[in-house]
Amino acid sequence: MRTLLLTGFAPWDHYERNAARELLRAQSPRGPRGWRIRTVEVPVSWQRAWPTVAAAWDESVQAVVAFGQAEDDAVRIERFAVNASSTTADDVDGARFDGDWNVPEGAAALHTGLPWQRLEQALGAAGLPVRTSLSAGDYLCNHLAYRILHRVADEESRVTAGFVHVPTLARMALADLTLVREIVVAELIDHMDVAADAWERPSA
Repeated sequence: MRTLLLTGFAPWDHYERNAARELLRAQSPRGPRGWRIRTVEVPVSWQRAWPTVAAAWDESVQAVVAFGQAEDDAVRIERFAVNASSTTADDVDGARFDGDWNVPEGAAALHTGLPWQRLEQALGAAGLPVRTSLSAGDYLCNHLAYRILHRVADEESRVTAGFVHVPTLARMALADLTLVREIVVAELIDHMDVAADAWERPSA
């Protein structure tokens, strides 16, 4: 049984609800045959965000999609995470990032493993506002995205991972946010199943 790990940030600052968490809570997501879906709420904390995700990432995990919230009118599929974070932004613990790099000795930037073009087309076909983005910012969304992609690259694993920003609940209805999750999950798993079939098919 393969596991798809979905993460969403908890509320922070003046936001009483975080759309990234709510889209995971809207209903208990179920994966198609052969897959289980695991959801994790991530604290908006420089010290606790990555350890929370890492603790839920066992050997069964074959895909990771991290969701974050942005003041934007469209879903943003993040194509890159960069190895730097803001040192001026407080988290929920009142702490700030105090390093030069998200991962010392890591690459300057890492590319998403998600089939971003396919996701953009599927979300758009469903009538949802969507665009791709070259930057996940410099706060905890980017920090977590980089840590996730770095683990995949560092372990040279076949795990597929990436980050998606969704609008706030004031900008997108919960029903549409739930649809975003359902489409991302369905398209990603289909993409991975096709890739697995191609990988396992013997050459002529």
